[in-house]
Amino acid sequence: MDTKAKKSPKPAKVGIQKTSTSLQGWPGYRTREGRSGLDPVDSNAESGHMVGIFIQRLLGGNLRTKKPLFLVSMAVIGLGCISPILLAVSEALQGNVLPFSAWAAMAIPGLVGSALLVSFIKNLIRY
Repeated sequence: MDTKAKKSPKPAKVGIQKTSTSLQGWPGYRTREGRSGLDPVDSNAESGHMVGIFIQRLLGGNLRTKKPLFLVSMAVIGLGCISPILLAVSEALQGNVLPFSAWAAMAIPGLVGSALLVSFIKNLIRY
């Protein structure tokens, strides 16, 4: 009888690769091998993932682009979003104070507009 124990082979390392297409929502998952890419669930998941990355980069101040059309769009949309707040502040300085609900309704577009303008300025400084 053999007294040596048989060694089992080492298990393969399992992990997420840098270009993983095995996670739902990541680019390339819906067009993986054997798929047409037309599945609405996979398409919506990938779209949601891309929107989440856009919002994360926008709010983090890391939204970068080199294209002049996108830079101009960022500036115009940013100014359009903060203009109601600027007008409300100018009215408040003249004595016509808006109700709290109006300020609350202007806060979210104002934050998005501020984030777009910050990213626009960072892009201008970078180039």
